[in-house]
Amino acid sequence: MLRRICREKTRLTEAEIAQLEEIARQLPLMAELTGADVFIDCMQSEGRAVVVAQARPTSAVSAYEKEVVGEDALAENEPAVFHAAGINAPVCDIKAVTQENRTVRQNVVPIRNPAGAVIAVLIREKDVSGDLLQEKKFEALAKTYESEDCSLRSEWVDSSETTMLREVHHRVKNNLQLVASILNLQARKCRGTLTEKILTENVGRVLSIAALHDILTQNQSGFRSVSSLTLLEKLRANIQPFVPEGKQIRIEVGGDDVALSANQAGSIALVVNELITNALEHAFEHTESGSLGLRIVEATVRDKLRGKLRIYSDGGGTRISFDFKNEIV
Repeated sequence: MLRRICREKTRLTEAEIAQLEEIARQLPLMAELTGADVFIDCMQSEGRAVVVAQARPTSAVSAYEKEVVGEDALAENEPAVFHAAGINAPVCDIKAVTQENRTVRQNVVPIRNPAGAVIAVLIREKDVSGDLLQEKKFEALAKTYESEDCSLRSEWVDSSETTMLREVHHRVKNNLQLVASILNLQARKCRGTLTEKILTENVGRVLSIAALHDILTQNQSGFRSVSSLTLLEKLRANIQPFVPEGKQIRIEVGGDDVALSANQAGSIALVVNELITNALEHAFEHTESGSLGLRIVEATVRDKLRGKLRIYSDGGGTRISFDFKNEIV
């Protein structure tokens, strides 16, 4: 389908079309990773593009009821698409209207041929219809704020600040997931190399921080504390796909639930991600476990958490623990 559309509606070369086909094969993975709809659009005439590939997430709600491959994308509906192609640079978090007349937010990255020319754009879309409803409620609260006394104004300000903080965390999470998708795409182009290993490790690091912002986005009780078990479960879900092929490994989360500050939760997320991925990499090989990941763990526990890292190894395996002084009292 992609090749036919490109031949009929674009001036791309066969090599450029093959390049887009390779990226299109990764779209389902990117859709699952980001929990969003992902597309490839090719520019046609000024102000018009065509959708050549699409993937919808199966673990999240899609903004689309049907396939839109082959349909046009217009500049007045999707400004980020044309702006990213025009400036040859990523554009993030811009509102757009889909072919089905739904409002979404788009992150767009140019796709370049080996000579550096833009041949298409990679698009991530997230439905924000619920956000728009929240904005209308927010406007209604603003009118109440103007008509009520000072005591109600204080309460409204607190509510508005919470809404803005939640929106900030939402955008940070989305941008981190986009970065992880790009890194993962690059890693798959370098199969079997040291570069693939390095890029894959960084995907995990980015997703560990995105997990924290995802929790803060959904936190209904404010942003002062984060549940340790909720955080660890998010990390478990992110790390499980990195289990080596052919290994029957189950990652489990247990223990008491502890309230963590947002700052500590971010450091703990990074430490846990590094320890688990380091174990998955080194537990089945006769290699020294002196990786960059372990050095990151040692520095984070010491400098960020003000705690101590302990590693115990014997014939039965290795056990690692670390402590910290909880900031939540």
